Amino acid sequence: MSNWTKQQILFALRESGTTVAAIAEKAEISRFTIYGALEQPYPKVANLISEALGKQPHDIWPEHYDATGARRGLLTRERAA
Repeated sequence: MSNWTKQQILFALRESGTTVAAIAEKAEISRFTIYGALEQPYPKVANLISEALGKQPHDIWPEHYDATGARRGLLTRERAA
């Protein structure tokens, strides 16, 4: 399964009755931060977007998570040593 596209996410936000600007204002961050997160992984913003859509982040960005729902590519204690 592949990640949702930027257009799919923006459309879903509009369909759910919210906007990038509204999410940014609520979180007190720049809307450009949210737009940036649509292009590259940004867990904090992914959580904001998924919360606004009533989904889990791994439903929107499955390529960023393993089968257990843990983020891929993060340093673990074992990998950092």
